[in-house]
Amino acid sequence: MIDLITIKCIAGSGGNGCISFRREKFAPKGGPDGGDGGSGGDIYFVGDPSLNTLLHLKYQAIFNAGSGKHGGGNNKQGRTGHDTYVRVPLGTVINDISDDGEDAKLDILDDIPVLVCRGGTGGRGNSRFTSATNQVPLLGEKGVGGETRTLKIEMKLMGDVGIIGMPNAGKSTLVSVCSAAKPKIADYPFTTLQPVLGVVQRKYEDFLLVEIPGLIEGAHSGVGLGIDFLRHAERTRVLWHLVDGIDDDILKRVKSINAELTSFSTTLSSKPQIIVINKMDVTDARENFEKYKRELGELGVPLFQISGVARVGLQPLINKTFEMLLEMPREIDGTKNKALQKIQTNIHRASVQVSRVEGVYEIESPRAERILGMINMKDPRVRLQFWRELVKLGVDKALVKAGVQPGDSVRMGKFELEWE
Repeated sequence: MIDLITIKCIAGSGGNGCISFRREKFAPKGGPDGGDGGSGGDIYFVGDPSLNTLLHLKYQAIFNAGSGKHGGGNNKQGRTGHDTYVRVPLGTVINDISDDGEDAKLDILDDIPVLVCRGGTGGRGNSRFTSATNQVPLLGEKGVGGETRTLKIEMKLMGDVGIIGMPNAGKSTLVSVCSAAKPKIADYPFTTLQPVLGVVQRKYEDFLLVEIPGLIEGAHSGVGLGIDFLRHAERTRVLWHLVDGIDDDILKRVKSINAELTSFSTTLSSKPQIIVINKMDVTDARENFEKYKRELGELGVPLFQISGVARVGLQPLINKTFEMLLEMPREIDGTKNKALQKIQTNIHRASVQVSRVEGVYEIESPRAERILGMINMKDPRVRLQFWRELVKLGVDKALVKAGVQPGDSVRMGKFELEWE
């Protein structure tokens, strides 16, 4: 089962704005008509009930959305880039592990698309810079780059009841006799190497049973197979804690598994449990149960004796499970952290930062830098218009506040000038 992968998502970049003027036979000096660039496409994750593995994502490490097209003359706006939808099983958890990630998590619990990577905004064309004092704007903007995120995709099965226990306790046998599932069954530990699903029915109702591969001491830290599959038990509502009745100290077995659950997740350890003593058709198992009956009863959880092989005691266990599930409606705390939807560079952000590096005042302004990337600074008209835009953004005030003096050098990107 492929249930843990890492992928990279790259949203589309916005298209550049256009610098253009009307040129017609009887209007040789028409006004500006440069259109805006189109916005880049977004990347969404959407739950798909038909999927139960991440195998379809294993061989595609990078997902891209379409970039926006550049604007054109005659006020033609660039086409918006196409969105990308990534299908994942219900119950999938997305972790942002990008360098600038904020430990953001996102639970995919339904088939409603969720935005995880936002496309960049298109740049403005020169027609958007027209004003009463600037009838011939020579300015345009570059499009904003789309977000790039590295995501760890973790699938968690959304079952109702999880079977946990030591290896060779009879979990696979129990699944096979309670449902139509046909897991591999053998008399050696770690026969089950991945979770097994089965549907348990009672008249017109049912619940989904998930067998978690055998746990051993130290499973929470990676010993055995436990840490690979304990995540699947986190989505269940009730746990069947299956114990091999033939073990000499069944109470120690119960406490050992519970300690592993607590070490792995407090959420998992707090789930309602039913302790199920298996192999009660064997004399040694019945004797062990009588020996620890009082201590097991003091744990304060329902206690059942069954024999998976002989199919004895199963119906009372199933009935009790249905009762508990009726009292526990499915409510998963889905964390849709806004950090996953934070745009890296916003076209409307007009913040300006000024720093002094080796005697030169360096200006950082995303919006101004986008304009600078589109214009010809050799043209004095362009330099004048660009300076007016800098004043609107508050660059002059920021420089004065930073202590700039006449004769000091001021740099933005590759362009450097002397402050007067």
